[in-house]
Amino acid sequence: MKESSKKKSTLFRTDPGSFFAAVFCVFCAVFLIVDGQTVSKGVVSGIELCLKTVIPSLFCFMVLTGFLLQSGLYRLLSVPLSPITKHLFFLPPELGSVVLLSLIGGYPMGAKSIADLLNQHRIEPGCAQQMLLYCCCAGPSFIITAVGYGMFGSYQAGFVLYLVQLITSLIFAVVTGVFARRKKQKQVLACFAPTNTPKPFLPFGQAFVSAVSGAVSSLAQMCGFIILFRAVSEAAANLFQNRFLSCILLGSLEVTNGCLLSGTLPLGILFASCFLSFGGFSVIAQLAGILKDTTLSMRPFLAARVLHAVCSSFLVFCYLKLFPQTAAVFSSSSQPLPISNENTPLLTGCLIMMSILFLFELSQNRYNTPYPMKNTKSF
Repeated sequence: MKESSKKKSTLFRTDPGSFFAAVFCVFCAVFLIVDGQTVSKGVVSGIELCLKTVIPSLFCFMVLTGFLLQSGLYRLLSVPLSPITKHLFFLPPELGSVVLLSLIGGYPMGAKSIADLLNQHRIEPGCAQQMLLYCCCAGPSFIITAVGYGMFGSYQAGFVLYLVQLITSLIFAVVTGVFARRKKQKQVLACFAPTNTPKPFLPFGQAFVSAVSGAVSSLAQMCGFIILFRAVSEAAANLFQNRFLSCILLGSLEVTNGCLLSGTLPLGILFASCFLSFGGFSVIAQLAGILKDTTLSMRPFLAARVLHAVCSSFLVFCYLKLFPQTAAVFSSSSQPLPISNENTPLLTGCLIMMSILFLFELSQNRYNTPYPMKNTKSF
């Protein structure tokens, strides 16, 4: 009798994370029944975004990057950048092209490259964690054309936004390099040598096939997150009539909607720079999916995204102070996203629960299978 009661108490005893997850699932199920049409509209919008923007702009670039990494050609392209990479960023000199591609290829390129190099045992986890802090930047075509001209009506605004993102990322690279150098000053460049035997590079034909299959797999996962968060953003647009609150909420979920609403606010370029740096939970979830098979932690990355947003917004603010005549140029006459329904307390609860669950998951310790550390010779 005591044994059965003990099993029963153990069965119904749950941790807070499980309780929140169960309640969140109930909220989601009820909302899908009550207002499934809004969610369906968001899903359709997310599919269109993937087919018309994400896949055309990223697929070929991801194949190219994967081919360079699998074939080893990235080392040859890194030769001109090796002095900066080694002495300024305190990274292996052959990673210069990886850093460059991550700054011009869009949000997922850096994480995808880092994950591939880790799987090939060509960089140490500590080195990969360092790179992850700044190898995440929206592509120039998206910032200059879509955000600058499309949402603010000015190519100049787009150039300023992209330049600020680039400068902030380079500042992060230099600062993290300084800290890494001080931390390992007794073992100069020790993180350059991987602890495990690197996998051999593939012949060009096999590298091409592997790059295509890897790009397809990564894009399928990314599109899944994009569709999901696009649906959530569509539903969240019904929460607030206030443009400022809608901008903050949607921008924290998905960067495109946040930048679009920023164009309707005074000095909205500050908010746009903040959203582009943070990326939104949609981008963070995409990168977490790419890095799920590694031992890298998302907590330093999340903290770096917040700090990156603050720094980039400060640089834009300084630019507007130095050139006040451009403030009027960086504005848009576009209208905010239409709000079709009344506020939904149920949806508010869903969003709060989702944010709690996401942050709870990031707080878990992901270092369950650490790489074995061995004594290595300096580079």
